[in-house]
Amino acid sequence: MARKLAKRHAGYIAGSVVTKEELAPRRKVVKKIKQSAVPKKTVVRKPSQKRSGTFTREERARILREREKGHELQQERLQNKTSANFFLVLSVALFMGIMGVLCFHYIQLQTQVNTRMHRIEQKKKEIEVLKQKNDALQNAISAALDPEKIFTMATEELGMVYPGDHQVIEYKKQESEYVRQYENIPKH
Repeated sequence: MARKLAKRHAGYIAGSVVTKEELAPRRKVVKKIKQSAVPKKTVVRKPSQKRSGTFTREERARILREREKGHELQQERLQNKTSANFFLVLSVALFMGIMGVLCFHYIQLQTQVNTRMHRIEQKKKEIEVLKQKNDALQNAISAALDPEKIFTMATEELGMVYPGDHQVIEYKKQESEYVRQYENIPKH
C-alpha cells in the first residue's frame, strides 16, 4: 500500500479547474542483462536529461508556470462566459417581465371590453322595455283623445248636454283673432 501511495502524484487534468490526484502509470519492468565483457558506454546527458522521466527544477517550474497560465486563461474565459451569461439571463428576465406586463394589460383591456359589451346589452334591454312602456302610454293617450269616446263619456257619465240657441252669443271682433277678457262683451 505504501508503494501505491508513493506512486501517486498531483497532476493537472486538462479541462478541470481543480487539480486532482491520480495514479502514475505503472512502468514496465525490463530485465537488464549484464554483460561483463562489453564495456559500458558513457553517455553525456544535458542538464534537462538527467534520467528518463525526471525533470530539473527549472523545467518543473516552467511546466508549473505554463499550467498556471493555462489555468488563469481558463478562469478568465469562464469569467467572460459568466458575465455574458449574466447579461443573457438579465435580458431574458427583462423580456419576460415586459411580456408579463403586456399580457396583464391585454387581459385587463379584454375584461374592460367584455364588461362594457355586457353593459351595452343591458342598456339595450332597458331601452326596449322603455319603448314598450312609451308605446303603451301613447296608445292610452290616443285612446283617451278619441272624440267619440269623449262625447260618450261626457254625455252618459257626466250628464252634459248641448247648449240651446239662446245660450250661445256670437259677436264679431276685427282687431285680433283671439278673445281677450279685458273688455266687456257687447250686447245685441
